[in-house]
Amino acid sequence: MLITYDISDTKRRTKVSNLLESYGFRVNYSVFELDIAELKWRRLRDELEEMTQKEDNVRVYMLDRRGVGRSFVFHSDKGVFTYEPLYF
Repeated sequence: MLITYDISDTKRRTKVSNLLESYGFRVNYSVFELDIAELKWRRLRDELEEMTQKEDNVRVYMLDRRGVGRSFVFHSDKGVFTYEPLYF
């Protein structure tokens, strides 16, 4: 999954960032890639729901094997995705 956030409150933003770093890879300032089991996802979702507020923007993009298999990065060796571009 891919999780992004936009949180203006520094204290909450830091808490969310630290939490996500414990579950996955930071690929940008507010973007994380995670490959976790269902039980961990439920725990993470509950923690995120408790620590964020209505004005925060946290987005979770669920990726299936096909989507991940078709994903690639440029100029980076960090994260979960495959590192070589796929040609369509």
